[in-house]
Amino acid sequence: MYQGRPEMNDYFEGWYFKLVDKDRTNSYAIIPGVSFGGLDNSRHSFIQVLTGNTASATYHRFPISSFESAKHSFHVRIDENTFSLDKITLSVNNDEQQVEGELHFSGIIPWPVNLLSPGAMGLFRFIPGMQCLHGILSFDHQIEGKMIIDGSEIDFTGGRGYLEKDWGQGFPTSWIWMQSNHFREEGISFTSSIATIPWFGTEFAGFLIGLLYGGKVYRFTTYTGARLSKIQVSEKNILFQVHDKNHAIVVNASRADGATLRSPVRGSMSGRIIESLTAEIGIRFYELTSSGRRLLFEGTGTNAGLEVVGDMTSLGAVEI
Repeated sequence: MYQGRPEMNDYFEGWYFKLVDKDRTNSYAIIPGVSFGGLDNSRHSFIQVLTGNTASATYHRFPISSFESAKHSFHVRIDENTFSLDKITLSVNNDEQQVEGELHFSGIIPWPVNLLSPGAMGLFRFIPGMQCLHGILSFDHQIEGKMIIDGSEIDFTGGRGYLEKDWGQGFPTSWIWMQSNHFREEGISFTSSIATIPWFGTEFAGFLIGLLYGGKVYRFTTYTGARLSKIQVSEKNILFQVHDKNHAIVVNASRADGATLRSPVRGSMSGRIIESLTAEIGIRFYELTSSGRRLLFEGTGTNAGLEVVGDMTSLGAVEI
């Protein structure tokens, strides 16, 4: 649910709804949020719309007074638009874009939460000085409903969705983010975030990687003791490996054209990043045994979100 307060400065909060229709023809990301502060102290709420197949994005600005949130659940309103865990309604009509419709979500699969791991960031979320906190609300869910975007009706019924959020002062200085829940088999979702983490005047490369497979979420994170290695970045591909004592994942992601999104810098949406919704993520998932490793799954996720931002060497990556 919403974490902010009206008196906050240098603060942002946003939710990321990824939507792909049944035929995988149309991919969208709808990103509502709030922005408090920045150099001009310009407070406002916003809705970004990222269109995958045209690699385009629009930014719709609203007064901060148009933002409302429930106190004890995830339910926010921006003007005539509403967002929650199980539904969004959109009513945007201006010179840049027209978006109308209502989508319902079911079969939500969140990041596992317990006392020792209160969300995707685990105990790291309580460390002072963290500039950005990250949550995964749903690895995968079903969509029902339609949207009309600039006069074209898109039926999302039978499609798949993904939902995450970020909040804090701003994004890290460098990161690699990717996600897909569109593999050959339904019920498989992969998400990975590798980023610079501030640490008492210095920084290190931290990571949150999750794989939904066989009805279970396999977590590979800095705080669970997993190890990340062999990160390579080129103009066409992102490669890396991650493992813990029981499992390993080998990743080979293919980059694609993206659109320019606004991103937070000290709460102000003054940054610019490129995100694609048409990338592909190849993964091989292994079980580690005393006699070697056994391949459990191999496949390629399509309609993938992908961002590569900042200095890759700060993440321990080799640029090739």
